[in-house]
Amino acid sequence: MVKSEQKQTIKTSSRLRLVMLAVVLFPLLVVAAGPLLPGVLEQHVLLFAAALAPLAAFFAASVVIAGLTRPMEKAAFSVKKFIAADYRLEAAIPREGWPEAGVLTSSLNRLMLELSAYRAFQLNQVVEERAKAKALVETITDGIMLVDDKGGLIYSNQTALKLMGIPKLSPEINIPGSVQKEVFAAALRGILASEEKYLESELEDIVSNAGCPVHKTFSIISSQFRLATLKRPGRAIAIRDVTGDKEIANAKEAFFHMITHDMRTPLASIQGYAELLGKLITSTPETGKYLQRILDASKRLNGMINDILNTIKLERGDMKLQLGNIDAGELLERVLAAHEPLAARKKIKLSVRPVPEKTVFSGDAGLLERVISNLVGNALKFTPTEGAIALACREEAGQLRFSVEDTGPGIPEGKGKEIFNKYSQLEEHKHMGFGLGLAMCKMSVELHKGYIWVESEKGKGSRFIFNVPKNAVLAR
Repeated sequence: MVKSEQKQTIKTSSRLRLVMLAVVLFPLLVVAAGPLLPGVLEQHVLLFAAALAPLAAFFAASVVIAGLTRPMEKAAFSVKKFIAADYRLEAAIPREGWPEAGVLTSSLNRLMLELSAYRAFQLNQVVEERAKAKALVETITDGIMLVDDKGGLIYSNQTALKLMGIPKLSPEINIPGSVQKEVFAAALRGILASEEKYLESELEDIVSNAGCPVHKTFSIISSQFRLATLKRPGRAIAIRDVTGDKEIANAKEAFFHMITHDMRTPLASIQGYAELLGKLITSTPETGKYLQRILDASKRLNGMINDILNTIKLERGDMKLQLGNIDAGELLERVLAAHEPLAARKKIKLSVRPVPEKTVFSGDAGLLERVISNLVGNALKFTPTEGAIALACREEAGQLRFSVEDTGPGIPEGKGKEIFNKYSQLEEHKHMGFGLGLAMCKMSVELHKGYIWVESEKGKGSRFIFNVPKNAVLAR
């Protein structure tokens, strides 16, 4: 079809050019023929040609304008109308004028038709994705809200509306003004007044369940978002019922608290009698090995009990720092001496990198020694035979930076922060301990107003690092 249009255009265009050429050349031929005519007639012919030339030029220009300009104006108007209608093609551009203009018109029509079809496809995709997102948000048990910079409710799922005591979503709703439950209204008031990009908090409420009051705990997470229509960021708010999680955590704590107190006395007896046997009997290499294993196991178990008790105290705010001057080098040497027997049996090289003399700082020696011991104990668990573990400390910018580096399997990407949470363990290590050691380390370091983190790559070992101020002050 396109080729036939092109052929027709070429034929018609050629005819028009011949007509225009004839109109323009006619006065020139008349002038050229003038000298062949008698004198008076020659003058009349020349005058006639002179008068005819402007008319011929005007005629030629009119033909060009009529054949090109008007179709182009109509095409421009149609394209503007097409854009204003959000790329919906309501009517095609009519073909008129010169064939060249007709070809351009056909091309524009095809282009607008394709753009219109693509726009419709995009809109269908957007509608479909929006429907999927809405279905997802409406089916989850968390409450989800989007609030603009003036407190207007842009969107909310039914869970959030129910929690807020709002009957249904409407343009008149204002947050927190329309919220019926004061406990949520107060929390949302604080969230919307904050300039922080990310906020996380908890609140407690009493809800009715089959006519009976039930105590509930909710976690509220909020983050800023921006829209072109908002002068300042709005808020995306997620509300989750964490009552079950809290009950499980409380049950775990109660259980651990009970067993730790019940285990301390028999454990002390086991450790004491093992030490006594070592002194009273003449030990052979075999019996000595067995007694040492009993002592090591009882010490590890005692350490786990202390971790549980310390974690409970730290969470409740009952742990008070016993501040004193600590020599960093001596602290690391004490930890090294306590773990050397186990490291030797596993054929792991355990070392302390040189610490500058008189590297002294203020802190709770017992608590920080337990932190470093936990880090070394973890490293010994996961570092393979013939591996290496290095302890180090250096001072920088008024901080003491301690590190425990190993050649173990490393930590998967994305798990570096998670492992410091209570009861958190890597999937492949779930059979080892309670998952409290690193949580206790984190809380102990933070009690010193410090910070702990890990640098690791899967298969390339780990480096646990924590900073504490050189001159600590009492926290809490």
